[in-house]
Amino acid sequence: MTCTQPVALDTGTGVAIVPVTLGHAGMLAALVRHDREHLNAWLPLVATLATPEAARAHLERARVRAQEGEVFEWHLFAGDTLCGSVRLKDIDHDDRKAGIGYFLGGEYTGKGIITAALQAVLAWSFGPLGLNRIELRCASNNVPSMRVAERLGFVREGLLRQDECLNGVFVDHCVYGLLQADFRR
Repeated sequence: MTCTQPVALDTGTGVAIVPVTLGHAGMLAALVRHDREHLNAWLPLVATLATPEAARAHLERARVRAQEGEVFEWHLFAGDTLCGSVRLKDIDHDDRKAGIGYFLGGEYTGKGIITAALQAVLAWSFGPLGLNRIELRCASNNVPSMRVAERLGFVREGLLRQDECLNGVFVDHCVYGLLQADFRR
């Protein structure tokens, strides 16, 4: 079965995972402004979403790409507060694979939020979406993201040398893969 839109998901932790909407633009911009330095370290493109206009344009692109089945994006809410985002990207329906990315506001890190959110998105991806493989990439010095990948059962498959120019410096990326057969629900 192939889904064509992201759906609301439950982490069982009190954190809501909801498909992005244009109505989230102001909250997204506020989160990025508050955590711009934190986000700029690993995700400089996300750090550019600090104005409601930039956030709205990003969310509109995400909406269109979701309709085309290319990208599915969710926002994470702790109560009424937007605290992060998860994105299923590079969706290849023919080969049943995709990449996954995420960010979390600095004050929400270390609380298990992103692990629970990714667990829910992975269950949906391997279940109703019908994917077989999810890839996670992160800078080789991004130890927290490496730990998240390993905690979720991703296998480190390799290193891509100088894969990204991050803030003017070429950095290596660790590549992690998770197969449907290996996913622990």
